[in-house]
Amino acid sequence: MAITINGNSRLNARNMFIQRSIYDGYILSALDNVDGLQLETIQIKDFIKDEKMLIGRVDAFGNPILLNPLYVKSFASKIGGSQVKAVNFVVDAFKDMQEEFEAALRVGKVSTNSQALDSLAPVKGYMDPSVSYADYRKKLVDFFRDYVFRTKRLKHIRDFETFVPIFMDFATQITAINPITETMYILTSKNSVLSSGLAIEIYNGDYNDDALKLDLFYQGVNFEYLKNLAYGHGFVIDKHIPWRFVADINSPQMAPYVQNATLLPEAGAGAVLEFLYTRPHLDDLNNIASLMVECYSNIVRLRPRAVIKTSSATASTRSAKTTFTKCAKKEAFTRRVVSLQDLASLPLSYWIDKYVKIRNIETGLHYDEATANIITRNAVDLANSLDTQTSTRYIATKFDNFEHFRGSLFHDLTRIQMSSDPNATGDLVDERVQRSVQASNFVVY
Repeated sequence: MAITINGNSRLNARNMFIQRSIYDGYILSALDNVDGLQLETIQIKDFIKDEKMLIGRVDAFGNPILLNPLYVKSFASKIGGSQVKAVNFVVDAFKDMQEEFEAALRVGKVSTNSQALDSLAPVKGYMDPSVSYADYRKKLVDFFRDYVFRTKRLKHIRDFETFVPIFMDFATQITAINPITETMYILTSKNSVLSSGLAIEIYNGDYNDDALKLDLFYQGVNFEYLKNLAYGHGFVIDKHIPWRFVADINSPQMAPYVQNATLLPEAGAGAVLEFLYTRPHLDDLNNIASLMVECYSNIVRLRPRAVIKTSSATASTRSAKTTFTKCAKKEAFTRRVVSLQDLASLPLSYWIDKYVKIRNIETGLHYDEATANIITRNAVDLANSLDTQTSTRYIATKFDNFEHFRGSLFHDLTRIQMSSDPNATGDLVDERVQRSVQASNFVVY
Protein backbone atom coordinates (compact mmCIF):
# COMPACT_ATOMS: atom_id res chain seq x y z
CA MET A 1 0.00 0.00 0.00
CA ALA A 2 1.42 3.42 -1.00
CA ILE A 3 1.31 5.94 1.83
CA THR A 4 2.48 9.52 2.26
CA ILE A 5 4.01 10.48 5.59
CA ASN A 6 4.86 14.14 6.17
CA GLY A 7 4.85 14.62 9.95
CA ASN A 8 7.58 16.87 11.36
CA SER A 9 8.09 19.44 14.11
CA ARG A 10 7.60 22.37 11.71
CA LEU A 11 3.87 21.68 11.27
CA ASN A 12 1.19 23.51 13.23
CA ALA A 13 -0.71 21.63 15.92
CA ARG A 14 -3.70 20.67 13.74
CA ASN A 15 -1.62 19.36 10.83
CA MET A 16 0.74 17.60 13.20
CA PHE A 17 -2.21 15.79 14.81
CA ILE A 18 -3.50 14.72 11.39
CA GLN A 19 -0.09 13.50 10.21
CA ARG A 20 0.59 11.67 13.46
CA SER A 21 -2.76 9.91 13.15
CA ILE A 22 -1.88 8.81 9.61
CA TYR A 23 1.52 7.61 10.77
CA ASP A 24 0.05 5.76 13.73
CA GLY A 25 -2.52 3.91 11.66
CA TYR A 26 -0.71 3.23 8.41
CA ILE A 27 3.08 3.27 8.84
CA LEU A 28 3.16 -0.52 9.22
CA SER A 29 1.55 -0.92 5.83
CA ALA A 30 4.96 -0.02 4.40
CA LEU A 31 6.12 -3.47 5.55
CA ASP A 32 5.86 -6.70 3.60
CA ASN A 33 2.72 -8.72 4.32
CA VAL A 34 0.89 -5.76 5.88
CA ASP A 35 -1.96 -4.09 4.04
CA GLY A 36 -4.02 -1.23 5.45
CA LEU A 37 -4.62 -0.22 9.04
CA GLN A 38 -2.52 -2.10 11.61
CA LEU A 39 -1.27 -0.87 14.96
CA GLU A 40 1.40 -3.44 15.89
CA THR A 41 3.14 -6.60 14.78
CA ILE A 42 5.00 -9.14 16.90
CA GLN A 43 8.30 -7.42 16.01
CA ILE A 44 7.16 -3.77 16.17
CA LYS A 45 5.39 -2.36 19.21
CA ASP A 46 3.78 0.96 20.09
CA PHE A 47 5.45 2.32 23.23
CA ILE A 48 3.15 5.30 23.68
CA LYS A 49 0.03 3.19 24.25
CA ASP A 50 -1.18 1.06 27.18
CA GLU A 51 1.25 -0.26 29.75
CA LYS A 52 4.12 -0.56 27.25
CA MET A 53 4.60 3.20 27.63
CA LEU A 54 6.16 2.50 31.05
CA ILE A 55 8.23 -0.57 30.27
CA GLY A 56 11.22 -0.82 32.58
CA ARG A 57 9.94 2.11 34.63
CA VAL A 58 7.36 0.26 36.74
CA ASP A 59 7.36 -3.20 38.24
CA ALA A 60 4.68 -5.87 37.93
CA PHE A 61 2.56 -4.07 40.54
CA GLY A 62 2.79 -0.62 38.96
CA ASN A 63 5.41 0.74 41.36
CA PRO A 64 7.94 3.14 39.78
CA ILE A 65 11.44 1.67 39.67
CA LEU A 66 15.02 2.70 38.93
CA LEU A 67 17.73 0.53 37.43
CA ASN A 68 20.46 -0.39 39.91
CA PRO A 69 23.74 0.93 38.40
CA LEU A 70 25.48 -2.28 39.47
CA TYR A 71 23.80 -4.04 36.55
CA VAL A 72 24.73 -1.47 33.90
CA LYS A 73 27.25 -2.65 31.32
CA SER A 74 29.17 -0.75 28.62
CA PHE A 75 29.57 -1.86 25.02
CA ALA A 76 33.23 -0.85 25.19
CA SER A 77 35.48 -3.90 24.89
CA LYS A 78 38.67 -1.82 24.56
CA ILE A 79 39.94 1.70 25.20
CA GLY A 80 38.20 4.12 22.87
CA GLY A 81 35.26 1.80 22.29
CA SER A 82 31.58 2.73 22.45
CA GLN A 83 30.54 4.30 25.74
CA VAL A 84 26.89 3.37 25.19
CA LYS A 85 25.49 1.39 28.12
CA ALA A 86 22.50 -0.81 28.93
CA VAL A 87 21.47 -3.56 31.34
CA ASN A 88 24.11 -6.31 31.22
CA PHE A 89 21.94 -8.95 29.54
CA VAL A 90 20.72 -6.41 26.96
CA VAL A 91 24.31 -5.66 25.95
CA ASP A 92 25.05 -9.39 25.62
CA ALA A 93 21.99 -10.03 23.45
CA PHE A 94 22.66 -7.00 21.26
CA LYS A 95 26.30 -7.99 20.69
CA ASP A 96 25.19 -11.42 19.44
CA MET A 97 22.73 -9.69 17.13
CA GLN A 98 25.52 -7.43 15.86
CA GLU A 99 27.70 -10.41 15.02
CA GLU A 100 24.93 -12.11 13.07
CA PHE A 101 24.16 -8.92 11.17
CA GLU A 102 27.82 -8.38 10.26
CA ALA A 103 28.08 -11.98 9.06
CA ALA A 104 25.00 -11.42 6.88
CA LEU A 105 26.65 -8.32 5.42
CA ARG A 106 29.82 -10.25 4.56
CA VAL A 107 27.96 -12.92 2.61
CA GLY A 108 25.63 -10.44 0.89
CA LYS A 109 22.52 -11.55 2.74
CA VAL A 110 21.79 -7.90 3.49
CA SER A 111 22.72 -4.86 1.45
CA THR A 112 25.62 -2.53 2.16
CA ASN A 113 23.77 0.15 0.18
CA SER A 114 21.72 1.53 3.07
CA GLN A 115 22.09 4.99 4.56
CA ALA A 116 20.92 4.03 8.05
CA LEU A 117 21.02 0.22 8.22
CA ASP A 118 24.45 -0.79 6.97
CA SER A 119 25.67 -1.49 10.52
CA LEU A 120 24.34 -2.03 14.03
CA ALA A 121 26.57 0.33 15.99
CA PRO A 122 24.82 1.51 19.19
CA VAL A 123 24.70 5.31 19.45
CA LYS A 124 22.38 5.74 22.46
CA GLY A 125 21.61 3.60 25.46
CA TYR A 126 21.07 3.87 29.19
CA MET A 127 20.46 7.39 30.50
CA ASP A 128 20.57 7.62 34.30
CA PRO A 129 17.21 9.14 35.34
CA SER A 130 18.68 10.32 38.64
CA VAL A 131 21.08 12.51 36.69
CA SER A 132 18.36 13.85 34.40
CA TYR A 133 16.08 14.43 37.41
CA ALA A 134 18.86 16.44 39.08
CA ASP A 135 19.04 18.63 35.97
CA TYR A 136 15.25 18.87 35.93
CA ARG A 137 15.24 19.97 39.58
CA LYS A 138 17.40 22.94 38.65
CA LYS A 139 14.72 23.97 36.18
CA LEU A 140 12.08 23.65 38.91
CA VAL A 141 14.08 26.06 41.06
CA ASP A 142 14.16 28.50 38.14
CA PHE A 143 10.42 27.98 37.51
CA PHE A 144 9.70 28.80 41.14
CA ARG A 145 11.82 31.95 41.05
CA ASP A 146 9.99 33.14 37.92
CA TYR A 147 6.65 32.28 39.52
CA VAL A 148 7.42 34.36 42.62
CA PHE A 149 8.37 37.43 40.63
CA ARG A 150 5.60 37.03 38.04
CA THR A 151 2.89 36.74 40.69
CA LYS A 152 4.46 39.46 42.86
CA ARG A 153 4.67 37.12 45.86
CA LEU A 154 8.20 38.11 46.87
CA LYS A 155 7.00 40.62 49.46
CA HIS A 156 5.15 37.82 51.26
CA ILE A 157 8.32 35.75 51.74
CA ARG A 158 10.07 36.78 54.94
CA ASP A 159 11.40 33.43 56.09
CA PHE A 160 11.00 29.71 55.38
CA GLU A 161 7.67 29.55 57.18
CA THR A 162 6.11 32.24 54.96
CA PHE A 163 7.72 30.68 51.89
CA VAL A 164 6.04 27.28 52.28
CA PRO A 165 2.42 28.27 51.41
CA ILE A 166 3.68 30.01 48.28
CA PHE A 167 5.67 26.93 47.27
CA MET A 168 2.58 24.75 47.75
CA ASP A 169 0.55 27.15 45.56
CA PHE A 170 3.29 26.87 42.96
CA ALA A 171 3.17 23.06 43.13
CA THR A 172 -0.60 23.10 42.69
CA GLN A 173 -0.32 25.14 39.52
CA ILE A 174 2.56 23.40 37.73
CA THR A 175 2.42 19.70 38.58
CA ALA A 176 -0.16 18.81 35.93
CA ILE A 177 2.70 19.01 33.40
CA ASN A 178 5.76 19.44 35.63
CA PRO A 179 6.12 16.75 38.32
CA ILE A 180 7.85 17.55 41.59
CA THR A 181 9.03 14.18 42.94
CA GLU A 182 11.50 11.86 41.27
CA THR A 183 8.93 9.06 41.56
CA MET A 184 6.48 10.97 39.37
CA TYR A 185 9.20 12.28 37.06
CA ILE A 186 10.08 8.70 36.13
CA LEU A 187 6.54 8.09 34.86
CA THR A 188 6.25 11.16 32.64
CA SER A 189 7.31 11.82 29.05
CA LYS A 190 10.13 13.96 30.45
CA ASN A 191 11.87 10.68 31.24
CA SER A 192 12.83 8.46 28.29
CA VAL A 193 12.48 4.68 28.03
CA LEU A 194 16.27 4.80 27.70
CA SER A 195 16.33 5.30 31.47
CA SER A 196 15.18 1.69 31.87
CA GLY A 197 18.44 0.33 30.48
CA LEU A 198 16.39 -1.95 28.21
CA ALA A 199 16.62 0.17 25.04
CA ILE A 200 19.37 0.80 22.50
CA GLU A 201 19.35 3.15 19.51
CA ILE A 202 21.44 2.63 16.37
CA TYR A 203 20.82 5.97 14.63
CA ASN A 204 20.81 9.66 15.56
CA GLY A 205 17.50 10.68 14.03
CA ASP A 206 14.88 13.33 14.69
CA TYR A 207 12.09 11.71 16.72
CA ASN A 208 9.58 14.06 15.07
CA ASP A 209 10.55 13.41 11.45
CA ASP A 210 8.05 10.80 10.28
CA ALA A 211 9.16 11.02 6.64
CA LEU A 212 12.69 10.03 7.65
CA LYS A 213 11.33 7.02 9.54
CA LEU A 214 9.45 5.87 6.45
CA ASP A 215 12.26 6.47 3.94
CA LEU A 216 15.26 5.18 5.88
CA PHE A 217 13.65 2.46 7.94
CA TYR A 218 10.20 1.14 7.05
CA GLN A 219 11.04 1.27 3.35
CA GLY A 220 14.75 0.66 3.92
CA VAL A 221 16.31 -2.23 2.05
CA ASN A 222 17.49 -4.02 5.21
CA PHE A 223 14.62 -3.27 7.57
CA GLU A 224 12.64 -6.47 6.94
CA TYR A 225 15.69 -8.58 7.75
CA LEU A 226 16.61 -6.45 10.74
CA LYS A 227 13.23 -6.56 12.48
CA ASN A 228 13.18 -10.35 12.24
CA LEU A 229 16.78 -10.55 13.46
CA ALA A 230 15.94 -8.34 16.43
CA TYR A 231 12.93 -10.44 17.33
CA GLY A 232 15.07 -13.57 17.18
CA HIS A 233 17.35 -12.10 19.84
CA GLY A 234 14.60 -10.94 22.18
CA PHE A 235 14.17 -7.35 20.97
CA VAL A 236 11.20 -5.50 19.56
CA ILE A 237 11.37 -2.27 17.57
CA ASP A 238 9.73 0.96 18.71
CA LYS A 239 7.04 1.80 16.16
CA HIS A 240 7.55 5.56 16.57
CA ILE A 241 11.37 5.41 16.75
CA PRO A 242 12.28 2.53 14.42
CA TRP A 243 15.99 2.82 15.16
CA ARG A 244 15.28 1.97 18.82
CA PHE A 245 15.46 -1.67 19.98
CA VAL A 246 13.76 -2.54 23.26
CA ALA A 247 14.46 -5.76 25.13
CA ASP A 248 11.37 -7.89 25.68
CA ILE A 249 12.07 -9.39 29.10
CA ASN A 250 9.16 -11.80 28.62
CA SER A 251 10.64 -13.14 25.38
CA PRO A 252 11.90 -16.76 25.37
CA GLN A 253 14.69 -15.55 23.07
CA MET A 254 15.88 -13.09 25.75
CA ALA A 255 15.53 -15.61 28.59
CA PRO A 256 19.00 -17.23 28.23
CA TYR A 257 20.68 -13.82 28.42
CA VAL A 258 18.65 -12.86 31.49
CA GLN A 259 19.40 -16.12 33.24
CA ASN A 260 23.12 -15.91 32.44
CA ALA A 261 23.38 -12.34 33.74
CA THR A 262 21.35 -12.87 36.91
CA LEU A 263 22.63 -16.38 37.65
CA LEU A 264 19.03 -17.39 38.30
CA PRO A 265 18.12 -20.46 36.22
CA GLU A 266 14.40 -19.64 36.07
CA ALA A 267 14.70 -15.85 35.94
CA GLY A 268 12.03 -14.05 33.93
CA ALA A 269 10.49 -10.62 33.75
CA GLY A 270 9.44 -10.62 37.41
CA ALA A 271 12.94 -11.46 38.61
CA VAL A 272 14.49 -8.78 36.40
CA LEU A 273 12.23 -6.04 37.76
CA GLU A 274 12.55 -7.26 41.34
CA PHE A 275 16.30 -7.81 41.62
CA LEU A 276 17.84 -5.41 39.10
CA TYR A 277 15.77 -2.34 40.01
CA THR A 278 15.16 -0.24 43.13
CA ARG A 279 12.30 1.98 44.38
CA PRO A 280 12.76 5.76 44.02
CA HIS A 281 10.03 6.77 46.46
CA LEU A 282 12.24 5.81 49.41
CA ASP A 283 14.20 9.04 48.80
CA ASP A 284 11.23 11.26 48.04
CA LEU A 285 10.82 12.78 51.50
CA ASN A 286 14.44 13.95 51.58
CA ASN A 287 14.16 15.15 47.98
CA ILE A 288 11.06 17.23 48.75
CA ALA A 289 12.68 18.82 51.78
CA SER A 290 15.92 19.62 49.96
CA LEU A 291 14.06 20.99 46.93
CA MET A 292 12.01 23.34 49.11
CA VAL A 293 15.13 24.55 50.89
CA GLU A 294 16.85 25.07 47.54
CA CYS A 295 13.92 27.06 46.12
CA TYR A 296 13.73 29.23 49.23
CA SER A 297 17.49 29.82 49.41
CA ASN A 298 17.62 30.74 45.73
CA ILE A 299 15.11 33.54 46.39
CA VAL A 300 17.04 34.67 49.47
CA ARG A 301 20.33 34.86 47.61
CA LEU A 302 18.71 36.97 44.89
CA ARG A 303 16.92 39.33 47.30
CA PRO A 304 18.37 39.01 50.81
CA ARG A 305 17.09 42.41 51.95
CA ALA A 306 13.64 43.87 51.44
CA VAL A 307 11.81 47.08 52.21
CA ILE A 308 8.03 46.97 52.26
CA LYS A 309 5.41 49.53 53.06
CA THR A 310 3.13 48.96 56.03
CA SER A 311 0.04 51.03 56.77
CA SER A 312 -1.39 51.96 60.12
CA ALA A 313 -5.04 52.44 61.00
CA THR A 314 -4.73 56.13 61.87
CA ALA A 315 -2.39 59.03 61.30
CA SER A 316 -1.52 59.05 65.01
CA THR A 317 -2.64 57.53 68.27
CA ARG A 318 -4.90 60.57 68.85
CA SER A 319 -6.30 60.83 65.31
CA ALA A 320 -9.35 59.19 63.71
CA LYS A 321 -8.09 59.88 60.18
CA THR A 322 -7.30 56.90 57.91
CA THR A 323 -3.72 56.66 56.72
CA PHE A 324 -3.40 56.55 52.93
CA THR A 325 -0.80 54.51 51.04
CA LYS A 326 1.48 57.47 50.55
CA CYS A 327 1.61 57.86 54.31
CA ALA A 328 2.50 54.23 54.93
CA LYS A 329 5.56 53.39 56.97
CA LYS A 330 8.50 51.49 55.53
CA GLU A 331 9.80 48.33 57.11
CA ALA A 332 13.14 46.75 56.28
CA PHE A 333 13.99 43.14 56.98
CA THR A 334 16.55 40.52 55.98
CA ARG A 335 15.82 37.10 54.60
CA ARG A 336 18.24 34.45 55.77
CA VAL A 337 19.42 31.34 53.94
CA VAL A 338 18.54 28.09 55.70
CA SER A 339 19.81 24.54 55.45
CA LEU A 340 18.15 21.23 56.23
CA GLN A 341 20.09 21.23 59.49
CA ASP A 342 18.47 24.54 60.41
CA LEU A 343 15.05 22.92 59.95
CA ALA A 344 15.88 19.81 61.97
CA SER A 345 13.45 20.88 64.69
CA LEU A 346 10.51 20.45 62.31
CA PRO A 347 8.77 17.12 63.03
CA LEU A 348 8.66 14.38 60.42
CA SER A 349 4.90 14.85 60.24
CA TYR A 350 5.52 18.32 58.76
CA TRP A 351 7.34 16.88 55.74
CA ILE A 352 4.96 13.93 55.36
CA ASP A 353 2.06 16.38 55.17
CA LYS A 354 3.76 18.33 52.35
CA TYR A 355 4.75 15.13 50.56
CA VAL A 356 1.23 13.68 50.58
CA LYS A 357 -0.22 16.95 49.30
CA ILE A 358 2.31 17.14 46.46
CA ARG A 359 1.79 13.49 45.48
CA ASN A 360 -1.97 14.03 45.50
CA ILE A 361 -1.61 16.94 43.09
CA GLU A 362 1.05 15.61 40.73
CA THR A 363 -0.44 12.13 40.27
CA GLY A 364 -3.80 13.60 39.27
CA LEU A 365 -5.64 11.30 41.68
CA HIS A 366 -6.96 14.27 43.69
CA TYR A 367 -8.22 12.55 46.81
CA ASP A 368 -10.56 14.84 48.74
CA GLU A 369 -9.09 16.69 51.71
CA ALA A 370 -10.53 14.29 54.30
CA THR A 371 -9.05 11.26 52.56
CA ALA A 372 -5.68 12.97 52.06
CA ASN A 373 -5.63 13.78 55.78
CA ILE A 374 -6.30 10.12 56.63
CA ILE A 375 -3.37 9.07 54.41
CA THR A 376 -1.15 11.63 56.12
CA ARG A 377 -2.21 10.55 59.60
CA ASN A 378 -1.65 6.87 58.84
CA ALA A 379 1.76 7.63 57.30
CA VAL A 380 2.81 9.61 60.37
CA ASP A 381 1.67 6.76 62.65
CA LEU A 382 3.78 4.29 60.66
CA ALA A 383 6.81 6.59 60.72
CA ASN A 384 6.56 7.01 64.49
CA SER A 385 5.80 3.38 65.34
CA LEU A 386 8.05 1.71 62.72
CA ASP A 387 10.26 3.75 60.39
CA THR A 388 10.27 6.27 57.54
CA GLN A 389 10.65 3.63 54.83
CA THR A 390 7.50 1.85 55.96
CA SER A 391 5.71 5.19 55.95
CA THR A 392 6.79 6.09 52.40
CA ARG A 393 5.91 2.59 51.18
CA TYR A 394 2.41 3.09 52.57
CA ILE A 395 2.10 6.45 50.80
CA ALA A 396 3.28 4.79 47.60
CA THR A 397 0.39 2.31 47.75
CA LYS A 398 -2.01 5.26 47.58
CA PHE A 399 -0.38 7.08 44.69
CA ASP A 400 1.91 4.80 42.66
CA ASN A 401 -0.72 3.72 40.17
CA PHE A 402 -0.70 4.54 36.47
CA GLU A 403 -4.07 3.04 35.51
CA HIS A 404 -5.64 6.52 35.46
CA PHE A 405 -3.06 7.77 32.92
CA ARG A 406 -4.48 8.55 29.50
CA GLY A 407 -3.26 5.78 27.22
CA SER A 408 -3.33 3.07 29.88
CA LEU A 409 -5.32 -0.07 29.14
CA PHE A 410 -7.78 0.60 31.99
CA HIS A 411 -8.35 4.16 30.78
CA ASP A 412 -8.95 2.97 27.21
CA LEU A 413 -11.36 0.24 28.33
CA THR A 414 -13.34 2.74 30.39
CA ARG A 415 -13.48 5.12 27.44
CA ILE A 416 -14.78 2.31 25.21
CA GLN A 417 -17.41 1.32 27.80
CA MET A 418 -18.65 4.91 28.00
CA SER A 419 -18.58 5.52 24.25
CA SER A 420 -22.27 4.57 23.89
CA ASP A 421 -23.29 7.35 26.29
CA PRO A 422 -24.07 10.46 24.19
CA ASN A 423 -23.39 12.67 27.20
CA ALA A 424 -20.00 11.18 28.00
CA THR A 425 -17.04 13.53 27.61
CA GLY A 426 -13.32 13.09 27.99
CA ASP A 427 -13.50 14.74 31.40
CA LEU A 428 -16.20 12.31 32.53
CA VAL A 429 -14.08 9.37 31.42
CA ASP A 430 -11.12 10.77 33.38
CA GLU A 431 -13.30 11.27 36.45
CA ARG A 432 -14.68 7.72 36.40
CA VAL A 433 -11.20 6.26 35.99
CA GLN A 434 -9.89 8.48 38.75
CA ARG A 435 -12.60 7.41 41.19
CA SER A 436 -12.06 3.73 40.36
CA VAL A 437 -8.34 3.97 40.95
CA GLN A 438 -8.87 5.85 44.21
CA ALA A 439 -11.20 3.10 45.43
CA SER A 440 -8.75 0.33 44.48
CA ASN A 441 -5.89 2.14 46.25
CA PHE A 442 -7.74 2.76 49.48
CA VAL A 443 -7.77 -0.29 51.72
CA VAL A 444 -8.66 -0.55 55.39
CA TYR A 445 -5.71 0.58 57.49
